[in-house]
Amino acid sequence: MQIGSEVAIHTQGDGGSVGEAVGTGRIIHPQVVQVAPPLDAELSRVARQAGEFVIVTPEGNHQVFRIRPGLVSYDEAVEIASREQPGVEFIETETGIVAFEFEEALGEGHHPGFGSPWWCRILCLSSCSSC
Repeated sequence: MQIGSEVAIHTQGDGGSVGEAVGTGRIIHPQVVQVAPPLDAELSRVARQAGEFVIVTPEGNHQVFRIRPGLVSYDEAVEIASREQPGVEFIETETGIVAFEFEEALGEGHHPGFGSPWWCRILCLSSCSSC
């Protein structure tokens, strides 16, 4: 999977199986999928557990580690990313950025710039030391 790839979001089924499809998202970081509308709006209103969701990709299924709200507006996130990592494109949202974080990288290969501290201005990731 590459940055910018679209993915399917499913509920976690019984016994670890994949449940019903509930939305889509886009990979914006090797370990982060931005949730697309309308699921992002629902997650902004209703508290859910990360373990309720799984991302389905051609390479396999990926358990969501954490649900992360954006720390800045969509417009500010776009401005920061365009300056720091031009290949990152966010999905436009009215309710604010909502992202799923994973313990493992969703793609393979070297990802320059994705360990940079500027990400901590957009999302508080497990790798961030300033938030």
